[in-house]
Amino acid sequence: MNSGKPAHWLLTTARIIARGFPLGLGFGLALWLVYYAAWHWTMNNVKEQAGVGESNQQAVRAVVLSDVEEQKHDGITAIIGKATNSGKTSVAGVHIQANLFDHTKFVDQYSTYLTGPLAPGTSQFFKISCGCKDTPPAEHDSYKLEVLGGF
Repeated sequence: MNSGKPAHWLLTTARIIARGFPLGLGFGLALWLVYYAAWHWTMNNVKEQAGVGESNQQAVRAVVLSDVEEQKHDGITAIIGKATNSGKTSVAGVHIQANLFDHTKFVDQYSTYLTGPLAPGTSQFFKISCGCKDTPPAEHDSYKLEVLGGF
């Protein structure tokens, strides 16, 4: 009877493996399908986001800055002006940056964001505060404004 026990054990083990293998294979296949679907969905969204980014850049390029001037009052420096959306789509979160220069050397940088959406054909005033009374901006003789981004 000792010789029958190992054969019985071997047969029982083979049955367990025979049942478990297809079950594991099924779970593995299901997991792979979920992974593939998630990957496919993510890649499609990335492609769509790339297209949205290009259209956002076009909308941001349509923002024109005008009536810009630097004001110095009571030790505080500010650059004020008007941003106008000359494009055909609304843009929000517009980021305006001021780079300060001493002759041609870059010396400081400040920025602001426009609040709310800027609809086509509309304008919004902006103010970029440069430093504060206790820490004024670096000495400069010129500045350059850039519209950096939005959504």
